[in-house]
Amino acid sequence: MRLISARWVIPITGPPITEGAVIIDEQGGTIVALGTRADMRRAYTSLTETRAEGALCPALVNAHAHLELSAVPAPIAGGDGVVNWTRRLISSLAAQQDAAGLSASAESAESASAAYAASAVAAVESARSFGTVAIADVGNGTTGWVALGRANMEGVFFHELVGSREARTGDALLDAAQERASVPMRDQPRGVVAVPAPHAPYSVGPDLMKRIFEAAARAGHPTTIHLAEDNDEILLLRDGLGAWPAVLRALGVDPADRTPRLSPTAYLERLGAFAGGPPPLLVHMVHTDADDRRRVRTAGSTVVLCARSNVHIGGRLPDVPAFIADGIRLAVGTDSLASVPNLSLWQELSTLASHFPDVSPRTWLHAAT
Repeated sequence: MRLISARWVIPITGPPITEGAVIIDEQGGTIVALGTRADMRRAYTSLTETRAEGALCPALVNAHAHLELSAVPAPIAGGDGVVNWTRRLISSLAAQQDAAGLSASAESAESASAAYAASAVAAVESARSFGTVAIADVGNGTTGWVALGRANMEGVFFHELVGSREARTGDALLDAAQERASVPMRDQPRGVVAVPAPHAPYSVGPDLMKRIFEAAARAGHPTTIHLAEDNDEILLLRDGLGAWPAVLRALGVDPADRTPRLSPTAYLERLGAFAGGPPPLLVHMVHTDADDRRRVRTAGSTVVLCARSNVHIGGRLPDVPAFIADGIRLAVGTDSLASVPNLSLWQELSTLASHFPDVSPRTWLHAAT
């Protein structure tokens, strides 16, 4: 065991301890005790003390990442909303695929695939260097799931489904399960549960979304969804307006299928998202009102804040003080390297603190751990 002391120990579950110390069982990887430095030295006289600079606190949990997008060369230009940013992201990914497709040999194609997988592993290692010990990864494919295992990172994998997969395969849930099963056993991470997840209300039809919520409830795990990220989403859901109807028509989808004439949270409530199992993690929640917050609080859902991504893509943050005042549980995610320069949760907290200076630092640390 080791005794590590610091000027501050921040246990999160209690108030900060001035001149504190923790006792660590290195073999079991657990914290055995914590308290003041003086108390720990008296109780564990045989241990040699290691002095840490700064403060000691629990490691961080990234509640929303997209590891499969780690090969994007740099954050995609933003500032004009989710629809336009998504178009640019799709163009960037298509250009990467075209470049890989120009390879004349199977060996070159295999090398490109290996580099793509390696970028996800490198992203996990980068997150670890920023103090992250668990990641909730969201991916259309299994790249991030495999990367978590290869990098020995704890977490959960949300296998993200969209309506086009349902249209192509006839059963997106079954197709995703078969995709995971096709991963060689040596690459399937132990201890990283895989849960189906709907991408967003505009990209997933109501029938598939309802089935995903039911599948997650049967498994006893929360799922996750991007929700109320952009005003165009609100316009589509409530009135069939905004930028999304034209996008959906171009994809052969009737916008009326995605227009329940409800708010995002009321729509999820109708589809059973808040009944029958652990409530979903709601990512972004930038455009909400008091009724949305009431439903979230009643359901016990957690709102995942991705501050830097929100600022970059849409130039707006959610009403975090209102979430706090209403007693809504918060978590923090980085989103992907397609919208932020790195996977540092500390920089996420810095962004939140700068925009909401009246919120206690303890609140931010609690959300990130």
